[in-house]
Amino acid sequence: MRHLTVDRIDGIYVICENKERKMYAIPKSELPSGVREGDKLEIDDEGIISVNGKATSASRSDVRRKEDELFEN
Repeated sequence: MRHLTVDRIDGIYVICENKERKMYAIPKSELPSGVREGDKLEIDDEGIISVNGKATSASRSDVRRKEDELFEN
């Protein structure tokens, strides 16, 4: 299984990044509806792409915590 993070949405493409920081442009039509920046995606061996809600939530919580720490002072 491959893992990607949605970096941004650029027109008809969703720009994603893997853990090695390699970027991919995937047509928005190939992704689940409602995909947003920061979503964590999983691509199974058959090429089915899904949003990993648990990983996305954990990542967003981590970012919020870091922002709170940064702007607290």
